[in-house]
Amino acid sequence: DDHKTATLHHRSHDELFKYWEKLRGDRPFPHESEIEPDEIANMWDYCFLISLDDVVRRIGYRYSYMGTELVKAFGDDVNNPDMALRLLSGTKVPSLEKINEVIDEKHSVIDEGEFTNAHHMNVRYRTCIVPLGYEDGQVYHLFGVMRWKAY
Repeated sequence: DDHKTATLHHRSHDELFKYWEKLRGDRPFPHESEIEPDEIANMWDYCFLISLDDVVRRIGYRYSYMGTELVKAFGDDVNNPDMALRLLSGTKVPSLEKINEVIDEKHSVIDEGEFTNAHHMNVRYRTCIVPLGYEDGQVYHLFGVMRWKAY
């Protein structure tokens, strides 16, 4: 089971990176509007989108989308995504350090670690994060996929 999970992790991260590469072509990165959930349907529920704006610089990042499978990782109700978003922002997953690396270096980053969710379960996670932005070279969104396991 562990081996199967590890393979799954690797496949999702790989798939996200290839999708990002395809979208960006010869540009530094693709734009958020180019992400098509249908094209990555098999991993969409494990994906997240972080919006970067002035608020981020003051209070940290803000999730604008979170897949239903990720909401479960944080031990929250899928039917109450707002609560899950608040909860998630509080756990700081992925780490701010990795988020800043994606923003500053403008390349994909893998982050892994663990946290305790709302049900006091330990959750081990691994996430791949890619930058999204405009022609001006600025990163305005981070897109990622996260696989996790509670124990």
